[in-house]
Amino acid sequence: MVKNKKIGCLSLLLLSPLTMAMQPLDDQSLSSTIGQNGLNIGVQVSKVDFNQISIIDRDGFAKKGETALPKAALVVAASSGGATPGIDFVQTFNANGTIQNNTSELLNAIIDADRGTGTKGAFANIAVAFGNNVNGIRIRPLSVYLVPDDPVNIDALSSLNGSSYVRKSIFSSGTTLKQNIKELLRTSNIDIEFIANNKPNMNIQLGAAPQGHMIMFGGALKSICGSTTANPDGCNINLVSGTTGAKFDLQMTGKDVNGFSLNGFYAGIENQAINGSTTIPGGVVFGNTGTSDKFNLSLNNVKMGDTIPAANLDVNTFNGLQNGSMGNWGIKGASITDFKMKVSGM
Repeated sequence: MVKNKKIGCLSLLLLSPLTMAMQPLDDQSLSSTIGQNGLNIGVQVSKVDFNQISIIDRDGFAKKGETALPKAALVVAASSGGATPGIDFVQTFNANGTIQNNTSELLNAIIDADRGTGTKGAFANIAVAFGNNVNGIRIRPLSVYLVPDDPVNIDALSSLNGSSYVRKSIFSSGTTLKQNIKELLRTSNIDIEFIANNKPNMNIQLGAAPQGHMIMFGGALKSICGSTTANPDGCNINLVSGTTGAKFDLQMTGKDVNGFSLNGFYAGIENQAINGSTTIPGGVVFGNTGTSDKFNLSLNNVKMGDTIPAANLDVNTFNGLQNGSMGNWGIKGASITDFKMKVSGM
């Protein structure tokens, strides 16, 4: 009997830490245990690779009274002959266009909850900031394709029936496209560089949103497609139409050394609304409140169409000139006021 009592006491002592671990992880308990308010989550990632991303319109397009056409999709994937697309988180942008990937903390999120005031209700607050060594983002070269739903001839659209997901590819092998797939857009590297001492951040509120929007942005950008020795005029964009298209180099910079501030910019989701007899669809919104910082935006080396092969150069072309650049277009010291954009479902 005495032996059984001793075993019982020993079991209680050994199990007591497990019993403590089952207590609720409420904010107050965490604060007294770890010495901080709320949760702090750090994420370490140097890059993200992907094969293709699809936005599928399941009911096609039809005018009023017409039967909808079969579905189609916009697919983001590698350009023909290109490397795997993805996003690099950059520690250093070198003058020659090369980068050094970040190898330390990418993001830090501080999460807290509040019961709110009055009728506004409770909300979760998530403050997200980039790590100390993250100075920008590189979006690797990619293309956007238009893909029809044709299971018999090309079979390129992924499908989800109930819980059964079937993944498909727009490529027959490597980066060789299947038939009847059209390229719409092609880009080179797109570099987004931050202001080192004022990096972009965002504050997310779920539930109630006393800050006025689901997401509020802060920090500043130094440039988008800034100048390098390899691409002094920015990143190349090609709007493809058949075998030709429109080409230009895109570049955006802040007006001064403080960069382009993101303060006042927001994003969120709006419900459907009724305005008299008009129904305004809901959707994802992005915009800014008030007047933004000034910025410079340019489209350099604008060119319509391709270079004409010498053997095909029409003798009737003005002065026998080759197709060339239309020059540089742009604006300096521009700003936007109370901008708002809404994207509703397909």
